Amino acid sequence: MLMALISFIMMLEHGLQGGLEMKKLNRRFLISLTGGILLLVVGVLLLLSNLGIVTLELESVIGPLLAGGGLIFLLVFITNTDAWWALIPGFTLIGVGINAFVSPWLGENEGSVTSAIFLGSVGLPFLLIYISNHRHWWALLPGGVLLSIAVTQLIPDSSALKDGIFFLGLAITFGLLYLLPTPSGKLKWALYPAGILLLIGIFITLGATNLLAFVGPLVLLAFGVYVIVRALRK
Repeated sequence: MLMALISFIMMLEHGLQGGLEMKKLNRRFLISLTGGILLLVVGVLLLLSNLGIVTLELESVIGPLLAGGGLIFLLVFITNTDAWWALIPGFTLIGVGINAFVSPWLGENEGSVTSAIFLGSVGLPFLLIYISNHRHWWALLPGGVLLSIAVTQLIPDSSALKDGIFFLGLAITFGLLYLLPTPSGKLKWALYPAGILLLIGIFITLGATNLLAFVGPLVLLAFGVYVIVRALRK
């Protein structure tokens, strides 16, 4: 799983590097064009609604409007990758917009799904901040924590299992810190919290799924066989 995440990050990195060509475009033109189109679409929809041609719910207008505002922030970053801060409000607004648009159809799952979308939209830009510039390796920490919490929101009510998944997510986060490149070289210190959090996550997850009752004895049996075989070889 960790290697798959690293491969995914590298693919995103190449995509962002290709996007640097967008710097040649006029940033003000792109932002103005996007904002203008967004206002035109909203205006047309409101006019059609007032004329009785279409029926609009408030969420169906607010959601796309917020997402469009987030898109403007993303354009700021695309045209100037030094403005990495724009990714955070950009993705956050898109996440809030998606929640506003889809929440009426989620029913009983609204709370967990909207929480996961929001936390994911706040955590994802930190991952992209690192991809855009490896000097910002620190961004992997808040990104990993937020994305880990986002995943736990999708797990049915089981506090122990959620805790286990959360610790596993933190272990993956520190594992990425250890494996991924930074300008100052490999962050060897990250390997220690990654290992500790991985063990904690495994034990909590196994305990929450009742697998620990089977895995524990099997581990003891395997270790006992190893000790006996080693003694016989001597």
